[in-house]
Amino acid sequence: MLRRTQTLLVCQILVIAFVALSAHAGNPTQPSFQADGGVALVTSATSHASGSQIASKQIVKCRPAIEQHLAARLFDRHSSSATSEHGLECALLEHPTKGWELGGDVFFARTKGKVRFSRGMTGGYYGLDDVDLNADMGLDDHGAMGSFMAMYKFKSKWALRYSVMPMMMMGSGQPGKSFVFGNSQYTTGQRVNIEWERLEQRLGLVYDAVHTHSSRISLFGDYVRINDRIKLMQMQMGMGGDVMDNDLNMAMAGLEFEKCLKSTRTKAVLSLACKASGAFLDDAVGGEAETALKYSIPMNNGRWGFVKGGYRYVTYKKKSDDARVFDMAMEGGFLQMGLVF
Repeated sequence: MLRRTQTLLVCQILVIAFVALSAHAGNPTQPSFQADGGVALVTSATSHASGSQIASKQIVKCRPAIEQHLAARLFDRHSSSATSEHGLECALLEHPTKGWELGGDVFFARTKGKVRFSRGMTGGYYGLDDVDLNADMGLDDHGAMGSFMAMYKFKSKWALRYSVMPMMMMGSGQPGKSFVFGNSQYTTGQRVNIEWERLEQRLGLVYDAVHTHSSRISLFGDYVRINDRIKLMQMQMGMGGDVMDNDLNMAMAGLEFEKCLKSTRTKAVLSLACKASGAFLDDAVGGEAETALKYSIPMNNGRWGFVKGGYRYVTYKKKSDDARVFDMAMEGGFLQMGLVF
């Protein structure tokens, strides 16, 4: 009996422990916790004697603070980059209305030309062949000539411009062939001296047909007056000689183009400047073309200066009659400096 009583007691203890464990497992309570990435999970349960009731789960999502900081930095960087690019946008410097532009340049020209000049004797002409200024008369092939230009912008798109270019070249040599110049005949082996004086003046209007922040296209029309004088002397005869005067009164029309290539943080501008024109009237034709790089430097009070260098080609030809022809061409590099105010 004692052994049966002990066995029954042990079984009751085991049953009571099992029931207690089961009841504890059926009523769990889990604390809320914060997950990585900013997600919070909250779970609660409430047990009642009549049964159990489990509350629904609640999930709250929020952006981590570090991610918001990175997004803000990315937006600020993009805005700063856009502002920097806009600030360095390539733009030409503006000519102020009712302002002046003054400039001077040096033209390092290679001169070529031919003339035909005979006054005639006893009713006829002698030596109607063209005479080369360099090979036959001994004129120097290369020379430097300066010019001056002034422009006044009286309206937003209109400007008045004047330029003058004096020149004097000399040379000497022995004619490569016999020819007649004026009233004299020059033979091979005879030493001669030549002087060429030239004065070119231009006055005209400039109109900005297309003008944007980075480019400019202008049309211009000029009145051109050129006075040429060629004096040829024989060394053996000393003073004297023959003189040929050639005057031109022409109209010129052309186009100028300027395009911004690079702009610095100080607003200095590197640009490409090109010009082409044609001249006509007074039994003559002519033309001019140039291309150059221009560097403009801003100054205070809206003023700025520039330096320009490039290549230029100029030609004029006039034929009055069979005994009088003047044909010349000059080409080479040039350097120009100016001030706008």
